[in-house]
Amino acid sequence: MLKGDPSSLLFDQKEVILRSKSDEPYRLTPFIVTFCEGTLTYIDIKTFIEIGLKIVRFTMSRVTTTDKLKMLAMLDDAVKSYCEKYNVTAWPIAISVDIPNACIRTGLLSEEINDAHLILKENMIIELTSNANYKTKCDSKRIYMDDPYTVKKITPGTEISIRFGQIVLICTELIDSETIVCKVIRGGTMGSEAFVCIRGIKLERPPLLETDMELLMFARKFKVDIVTLNSIRYARTVKRTREFLKSEAYNPLIISTICEQEGLDNFDEILKASDAIILAREFLASNIVNKHQMIAIQLKLSAKCHQMGKPFFISGNILEDTMLKGVISNCDLNDITNAVLQGAGFVLKNYKDPTNLVKTINILDSVCRAVEPLSKTNDFWRLSNEFKIPVNAAEASILACALMAQQTQSLVVIIPTVTGRTAVHLSRVAPQAIILTVSTNPVIARQLQLYRGIVAIIYDNKPLSDWYDEMSARVQFAVRFGIKHDLLKYGCTYICLKKSTPTSSFCDNISLWKVVTEETEKHSKTEVIFRSPFEHRRSPIFVTLSNPNTTLVDIQKLMEAGINLIRFKMSHITKEDKIQLLAKVDKAAKMLSQKHGTSDWPVATAVELKTCIMKTGILQNQQEYLHLKEGTTVTLTCDVEDYNACTNQYIFVDNPYLTTDVNVEAEISIDQDEIILQCKMVLNEKSMKCIVTKSGKLGNLCQVCIRGGQHTQPYVTQKDLRIVQFAMEYQVDMIIVNYSRHADSIKKIKEFIGCKIKKPIIIAGICTREGLENIDGLIRESDGIMLSREYLAYELTGALSYKMNQIQKFVGAKCLKVGKPFYISGGIFRQALTNGKLCDHDVSDVTNAVLDGVVGFVLRECDNADTLLYVVNSLSDLCRSVEPLVNVRSEFWRMLEEIHPIRTGQLKWKEERISH
Repeated sequence: MLKGDPSSLLFDQKEVILRSKSDEPYRLTPFIVTFCEGTLTYIDIKTFIEIGLKIVRFTMSRVTTTDKLKMLAMLDDAVKSYCEKYNVTAWPIAISVDIPNACIRTGLLSEEINDAHLILKENMIIELTSNANYKTKCDSKRIYMDDPYTVKKITPGTEISIRFGQIVLICTELIDSETIVCKVIRGGTMGSEAFVCIRGIKLERPPLLETDMELLMFARKFKVDIVTLNSIRYARTVKRTREFLKSEAYNPLIISTICEQEGLDNFDEILKASDAIILAREFLASNIVNKHQMIAIQLKLSAKCHQMGKPFFISGNILEDTMLKGVISNCDLNDITNAVLQGAGFVLKNYKDPTNLVKTINILDSVCRAVEPLSKTNDFWRLSNEFKIPVNAAEASILACALMAQQTQSLVVIIPTVTGRTAVHLSRVAPQAIILTVSTNPVIARQLQLYRGIVAIIYDNKPLSDWYDEMSARVQFAVRFGIKHDLLKYGCTYICLKKSTPTSSFCDNISLWKVVTEETEKHSKTEVIFRSPFEHRRSPIFVTLSNPNTTLVDIQKLMEAGINLIRFKMSHITKEDKIQLLAKVDKAAKMLSQKHGTSDWPVATAVELKTCIMKTGILQNQQEYLHLKEGTTVTLTCDVEDYNACTNQYIFVDNPYLTTDVNVEAEISIDQDEIILQCKMVLNEKSMKCIVTKSGKLGNLCQVCIRGGQHTQPYVTQKDLRIVQFAMEYQVDMIIVNYSRHADSIKKIKEFIGCKIKKPIIIAGICTREGLENIDGLIRESDGIMLSREYLAYELTGALSYKMNQIQKFVGAKCLKVGKPFYISGGIFRQALTNGKLCDHDVSDVTNAVLDGVVGFVLRECDNADTLLYVVNSLSDLCRSVEPLVNVRSEFWRMLEEIHPIRTGQLKWKEERISH
């Protein structure tokens, strides 16, 4: 490297190597994952979509039409599931169909071979034949090869590879035009229909045979996004395929795969005719005369594709050991690192275990994010010179956009597009840019994912009547996407390339914008993370006591650790136990007051109203738990006689309206999905027949939830009013109303309390969809809201249960707007309360809750006092660390605007009322 070269500074700085994965939040290198027959399940597809899979390739040459339809249906169902989960109309997963074309395969193993594989040992003599009579009779003496045209050209001394070099044969004798004799020089195992490569022999097999045309007809019928043609030797095959597939409503992308020397010889014409290139190294290394030229070939083809602005992928030995065995080597890492630096994408295949494939994708994703910043070279002037002069107006606009992005150091370019051609051209001349394309056409969005550097976004909002407003809305949609995925940061500039008028024929308007906010630098300094936490925690912590044998010392330790409220489980204990626990709390407060020299120790108490909470009964014969197996039949009953006699066949549920609330086919959750049942039949007015769809352990008094059910019980029962009376009699500070469904329930409790001097605080617990629908009235009537995630997540329908995070933000925002406290319960350090071990997802949950404006946290009961104390201390430390991050100055002005001005007359009237 020349002295003084500015680019040398890129590799001199330690930060380039030590930067975190989040510094490059979005991977630009595309992956293509190959699904083979017998390896695809619905769960696998959902997992792959979850980790960011964008392009799926199906190998359909050995699959029946029924299996093809089944695979496409599974993918379609998985995509619809995620569309429903994230509330979008389309999910950009591109589908590619693999066309075998001139690839050569062996036949099927003979039925006499019991094993799935045939073992060929070194020095064995074996015949290769193209005689169709042996197509299903491959054994250790004779192997069928499905290419009668090329067999005739094989001469003695020719090297033949099976399974990409796993087995190597040398031709020793020619028997006739169909059969040759070979010697095994490298032994191995071979299954049915293994790939065959012949080194240094020009293939004579005609392109696009009848089976290939059937697959192309299937692709045209079901409108797949991409067609991959294997073993392309000349451009006319690509042109013929394009003419066959193209129609007014369908124009798929065509990828050509280079597998042998003839394809290399005609590469320039093939590249012009294709939309992308795959270098099949597994085929080419076994077909060309000198296999040591592979890296030179890869570099040459990559440069040609880069020059033409077309995607370039490599396949063959891409982390294959990781996909098959779950292990990785430095050689694999070096290979994919160099490929990323060359601007190549990857084709993954030959996996057996979906878990290993997920591991492989994560490794590849991590390497790409780390390496991509190093490959952003300054090629603008070289690339601009490659445009022939004079350039047209559209190309001139693209060049101007790339130049502006370079001069302003803008990483992101936003393009509202219809066909995607502008984005494809820009990705060629601005390889360092991240191009956010906004399209209403899911097909275009799926196809654009083939190009490196393009992030395709599907815009599914209702179009605006004014075209200019619509374009602005689409650009802002892309900006929000960029901020959400950390592609755009506050204070950064970005370029917008779009049409200037509705009648423009190309994107001719270039503008420079900046992401602005009042808090530009607030979260960009490391001091925010490493500063000392607040000395005092502001978020209150509630603990739950249900064991009357809890000692005075344990209560004192919890209070000294900083708990703010103790909640009593009223349904678990008798009235005497409640009074005893209240006395212990009072005594512990007095002891701490004396110890620390204060007049009082402020710890509040709370009781819960059951309302329509459903629980199971007591297990028969004093069992601790029993196991319900999947597929077994269980009867749910509300007959009180079965309360303490729950078995594998009969389970009591304390809801007298059970058969009314639960519909047939409804899903019933026990103990937060520990056990899942499905109602099959209502037997009588007190019982129903259910089937276990998820096995688990059933304990005593487990909570029961009905997904999507309707609760017909009264808003407040007489038993609830007795608990309210108890709270007033013993001066309990707070009443938590579980399953608050309507504001009338809070009003009824207020009427029952009446005009008391000391009134308990009333908190409405949101546990059902009905409560969410009436949230405004509940906020207005109550003193605060508690989002009961341990109930609500299992009461909502499947689609809504995925939106718990959105619901939490929604309810929190409503409470913040009117100044009412907002608490959450359920899942707060759940695993830590069970086994004393903190989990990262629990820490993230609490952190996000504090940032969302959650006021306090409610911990469930824990029998181990030491574990509960540890959780309280950990939660306290976490809150004190996160709370400094929510001191946003702009919140003051927002809240000030929400305070309605009070006229002088109104203020005087209020002062007189207060004085009276």
